Amino acid sequence: MSGRLSSHDPIPAGRQRLSVTVPPGFGAGRQLRVQHGHRQYDVVIPPGVNPGGQFLMEVDAPASMMAAAPPPVPMGLPVQMQTSRPPPPPTTLNRTETTGRIIVPAAPRSQAEMKAECPICFEPLCAAPVGVFVGPDGKRVSQHFFNLAAAREWLEEGSGNCPLTRKPIRSVLEVPDMRTDPEGWFSAVDINGDGRLSRLEVVECLKAQLPIDGSALDATLADETHWMWQQWDSDSSGYIERHELLDPQGLAAYVRQAFEKSGGGDAIPDIAADKEAWYRYWDEDNSGALDKEEVVRALLKTFRMTSDQERVRQMRSTIDAVWPIFDDDGSGSIDRSEFLRPNEGLADTIVATLGLDVR
Repeated sequence: MSGRLSSHDPIPAGRQRLSVTVPPGFGAGRQLRVQHGHRQYDVVIPPGVNPGGQFLMEVDAPASMMAAAPPPVPMGLPVQMQTSRPPPPPTTLNRTETTGRIIVPAAPRSQAEMKAECPICFEPLCAAPVGVFVGPDGKRVSQHFFNLAAAREWLEEGSGNCPLTRKPIRSVLEVPDMRTDPEGWFSAVDINGDGRLSRLEVVECLKAQLPIDGSALDATLADETHWMWQQWDSDSSGYIERHELLDPQGLAAYVRQAFEKSGGGDAIPDIAADKEAWYRYWDEDNSGALDKEEVVRALLKTFRMTSDQERVRQMRSTIDAVWPIFDDDGSGSIDRSEFLRPNEGLADTIVATLGLDVR
């Protein structure tokens, strides 16, 4: 195993370490999705940890997660971003002095990702054409999908890096509609260009482009016997190749009818009439706090600004400007009392700053 090892037992304030057991079929360098309580995390399996082995995943620990919670559960969702070589291991691997297990930081998945919304404008991805960011090597920089117009504007006016992975981006590739251009769709969705699609690649794109039941799709990922994979993966390889996509009984012919959504969600509470209900509505992981991205997303959706990129930028700028006033402990999140305090809370401050009509 490469890399230096260092002992590291003290847990930083506001952090929590969770034991993760690597499921079958996964190995070092693969990115694993883990469910813990109401939250999901992406974490890279560290060098030297094989299927059945364990490592420690270090995450932020909101007050509600400090209490007893179910153990973390690997969801069986590899994010296959590497090509022939896994990413290089870190130069230093932290281990605990007591157990010797490696400690790996984990990245939480945002509500936008979990709900198939654009991470830039928070519009439902399926409501408009979607695109992906392509790096200098001509390949996608991540598994994420974006509202096509928002992605193009981000590239034109942004920093030149993906807003989620911070990797350099060169262009935006539009993802074609699978029903009218299945070959182009396949090429855009095939993240690592190996000519085949993993189940995760298929599911993430379907959630991004079609008004379907995302939770039902997620549930199929760990079920090899599900009818979808038996029908679409005709050679049982674990992947969908181009010929299988185009088969009369394949994915392109049947995806629409398989997971049609039967209705919309609950209406957003009126923030002026019942701020408490509004707060509960947007605290979707029941953490008792909203981070900056959650606040931006909630306000943009409440005031129906997601399709207006100028107002999206204005909202982000406003939140950035006022955030330090309320997040005085630097925790990165605002609790209920800080957000809802009459006249002095973050919600009222934002409304007053932007001159919004919330009636």
